[in-house]
Amino acid sequence: MTKIYLGTSKDKERIHLSKHSWDCGWYWGFGYLGNNNIHYHFESYLDGNHWNIENVFDKTLLTQKNWWVIFDLFKQAYALKATAAVYQHGGYISASKNVTDVIQNYGYADLINHDLGILLNTIWDYITNELTNNSNSTNNSG
Repeated sequence: MTKIYLGTSKDKERIHLSKHSWDCGWYWGFGYLGNNNIHYHFESYLDGNHWNIENVFDKTLLTQKNWWVIFDLFKQAYALKATAAVYQHGGYISASKNVTDVIQNYGYADLINHDLGILLNTIWDYITNELTNNSNSTNNSG
């Protein structure tokens, strides 16, 4: 499975989460949301305006409790991604060698990316399991 259906947005768009991937040999691509019409990143939900699931989805099998766990996991994931990028490249806005790359360390980047991979698998498994559990609960309660 490469996408998980999360629900229908307030704009009546079906929203899917794409599975994370190891990209360009040095970073994790993740948090991609949308469908054939729209594309955005989960990170846009972390601003605080989206913390209530009712502000995001018209229909979903995820609960508010699930949503809090997912926010927490993605918050950690984006922090690790940013840290791994610093260790991989140092600063990468300017080209001031020996100034912006003083803590560049490929070993640390590898360790963080390893942990990030574990966290991303946890996110994927958690969402998949909760959607299945919540679907079964809904089907069995009717």
